[in-house]
Amino acid sequence: MKKEFGKLTNDQFARLVKTLPELRTQSNELTKIYQENPKRLNELLGDGPVSWGEIYERPFLEQMAILTVLLRLHVPLHEAAQSLDPQEQILRWLDNDGPLDAWYESVKDTMEWKYLIWLCVVLQRNILSIMLFHQSLGGLVEAVRNGDDSALFKAVRIDKTVLLAPTCADRLSRAELINDKAFFGHLRSAIKGPTQKHMVAIQDLRYSIVALRECGFDRFNDKDLEQLFIRTRLYPNSAGALKALRKHLNLARKIQPPQKLI
Repeated sequence: MKKEFGKLTNDQFARLVKTLPELRTQSNELTKIYQENPKRLNELLGDGPVSWGEIYERPFLEQMAILTVLLRLHVPLHEAAQSLDPQEQILRWLDNDGPLDAWYESVKDTMEWKYLIWLCVVLQRNILSIMLFHQSLGGLVEAVRNGDDSALFKAVRIDKTVLLAPTCADRLSRAELINDKAFFGHLRSAIKGPTQKHMVAIQDLRYSIVALRECGFDRFNDKDLEQLFIRTRLYPNSAGALKALRKHLNLARKIQPPQKLI
């Protein structure tokens, strides 16, 4: 089946876009739930190690693979990947009363809940990172590995536990050895989280561009831009909209995207 936009049909892209606002807001909602019931949170986390930070050492695809194996999600996901239309199967997982709900009902009594918490946090943080910086946390850590301190500060703004990833811990240790005051000044600022300027810049548009590129679609004519981004309200229909969209696309091409978003 030939699709209009790489591995996505127009309908599939529109359905993906509709999931983004919910995914974007779930992080704050979950944090609020945890804050309101810390005793229950501790019960769910259990007595063992609770840190997920080291997982950011790996690319986004590997992060998701590890967590789905821990949750015993890998078998149904593998079946979806072997179907004639894997993207359609994954999107159906997100539907209410879809396969994801059925999976949850089948494992909720035996599941190790901290792994589900990890999956929620890691997925949400990566999506936020893409929306802010065009890169997943795994991509930012790779940039740190290649000597880019600014990538470390970006990653810390998204999730402070990224400092537990070996690459980031190593950079932190080197800074400590020489008392790198400039480094720690930037780190102190980053620990405060995304600034208001960052939050204003959060765009479902950025995630959508990366998702399309990962699905094999990276050549956009004016009709494509209008259909994909303006009609779906990812970008306002204003004078100069097409020119502005092309600037976003060119910026995204300069940055290495994460792996397999859908």
